[in-house]
Amino acid sequence: MGQLQEIYEGWKNLTFPNPQIEELAKKRIIICVNNECKKFKANKSCAVCGCYMPAKTRSKKSKCPLKKW
Repeated sequence: MGQLQEIYEGWKNLTFPNPQIEELAKKRIIICVNNECKKFKANKSCAVCGCYMPAKTRSKKSKCPLKKW
């Protein structure tokens, strides 16, 4: 899956929530926030990849650029 498809999938799942995807996103975003990742910015984006994390965490194929999830 290409990066554009991952972005589309993340935003689609953010717009149209699915219980399974929401559970995955919750687990991922907790890693970003509760582990106090220094790259997680106040605007909810990643300083490494530049992605908006509420959308990226909802793409099943996406991965953390720091390999945290």
